[in-house]
Amino acid sequence: MSETTIDASAQRVRRLRNRRDLLELDIRREVKRLYETGLSERKIARLVEVAQPTIHKMLEVASRDPELLDGFAGATPMEICQRYAAGEFDREQLVDELVRYPYTKEGTTDGYDWLSVDPPGTWSEVSAAIERGLIDEDVYVDVFNRRHGQ
Repeated sequence: MSETTIDASAQRVRRLRNRRDLLELDIRREVKRLYETGLSERKIARLVEVAQPTIHKMLEVASRDPELLDGFAGATPMEICQRYAAGEFDREQLVDELVRYPYTKEGTTDGYDWLSVDPPGTWSEVSAAIERGLIDEDVYVDVFNRRHGQ
């Protein structure tokens, strides 16, 4: 197998994993919506044809999932980039959403430890999206320049 073929296969696997992750997120959000309408876990399980413990676990995970923002394809910059990479919308929408996104402040250290963990929704997710191959550097530069008036 050539290096080019290996790279193409690896990219395909990453894209498929990305789509799977988004699909699981969408399923959890829908199950959460059903639960919030007042349906029991047991009733939801019957409706979607899975076991009740599966619904319970989905709801536990969904409680930690960030909520979608109105006017955006995703809840975080990373999710927006994932959805773009999965082919859900074009580059123009990607750039528009990343420019308009209400980024949260990046994490800070406690003064003793240099390590900080960024909360969801920071600009660092856009940088991480490049590293994960979800967007290219041209998108990053375009969004950065538009956000900073250059």
